[in-house]
Amino acid sequence: MKEEKTNILIISQSACAQALARKLSQYEECGKIFVAPASEITSDLYESVDIRADDLTALLKFVLENDIKLTIPISETALKSDIASFFHANGQNIFAPTALACEHVINKIKGKHFLYKIHAQTAKFGVFDKLQSAQDWLEKSNFPITIKCSENIKSVQDKLVCPTATFANKFLDELFSKGENAVLLEEYTFGHNFTIYFVTDGYSALPITSVGNYKFEQDGDGGIYTNGMGCYTPDYKISETVISRVSNVVKNMLEYLDRKNTPYLGILGVECTLTGEDKFYVNEFKPFFEDFDATAVLNSIDENLIEIFNACIHGLFADEYEQIKTNETSSVSAVLTSKYNNITIEGIENIEGNIDIISVKTSLDGKFLTTKNPTFVITQNSSNLFRAKKLLSEDISLITFEGKHYRKDILKDINY
Repeated sequence: MKEEKTNILIISQSACAQALARKLSQYEECGKIFVAPASEITSDLYESVDIRADDLTALLKFVLENDIKLTIPISETALKSDIASFFHANGQNIFAPTALACEHVINKIKGKHFLYKIHAQTAKFGVFDKLQSAQDWLEKSNFPITIKCSENIKSVQDKLVCPTATFANKFLDELFSKGENAVLLEEYTFGHNFTIYFVTDGYSALPITSVGNYKFEQDGDGGIYTNGMGCYTPDYKISETVISRVSNVVKNMLEYLDRKNTPYLGILGVECTLTGEDKFYVNEFKPFFEDFDATAVLNSIDENLIEIFNACIHGLFADEYEQIKTNETSSVSAVLTSKYNNITIEGIENIEGNIDIISVKTSLDGKFLTTKNPTFVITQNSSNLFRAKKLLSEDISLITFEGKHYRKDILKDINY
């Protein structure tokens, strides 16, 4: 008897959506993959669907009409619209947390208060709704200071590491003038940035892998603090002791949410800073794989994710899985950015690694054009990290456009 194929809908325009579609397409039971909302990015792996991430009625109609067996919302817009509850109420398989379960994961201020509530080690912080109160807190604090919005503001950078009070006050002025009514200030934690990703059914959680993160824009952790400029996995600096202790943070989180009748089902990232041997601070949570981590993490997984996601949805996860199997390969990613808009990108077709588009435009003749935002992330994997870096270096050299920038120290140990 022919095995029934699983049609899948991924909700997000992100690089992560492209990476996930690539991974899912490798499984025998995977049928058609659809990605919504539609974008300029085209792929042989999936079909784009022109439906907004928060148009729940239209998304449900599409799922019913196209025999979708599994929906995976990555988009924060979709998660905040409570697509999980809406789809559950209509009998649909959806791998995602409810809006209530993930509010402290998406909202940085609620997330920080939540870390404090579950007694996780985190940096000293304050939350302020008035400029003067925030400035008063700065006068008593140690610099650098990290300033974060509760959520993203389109016209303003949503977080900044400020080395001096002058920088901090300028950024605070900008945030409040743009309409932000609450800001999070925390003392910057020096150390090694890393993330551990988990898969959870809301009651039990298993770590997938550890990821070493590059957050600053320039080599040597200089320049602007970003969401990410690259990564490598597994993170050789992270011990089993640290993974176990971060797992305890997740366990405490899940138990608290369960008591509130809002279990968190989905992928959960825990972003941390390693401050010493087996010592770390928890910075914030992530509701799915980050764009610059996604392919590297997915490369490491030796399990069938369709089966894992369905096990979580149907309450079989704890019985069927004791660990998430990973392979012995290493992956490394680098984010390429441009200083200029509308510059033609050449050489993409020549690279051998995986490329995931973050932000590009398309010319009339089908060429990719740069934006001033991060443009795309390239990932290579191999039997060891040194070899993966060498392959990534070769790929990056094949891509040319004016103003190309990436962190070269991600590839250190490679002769340029």
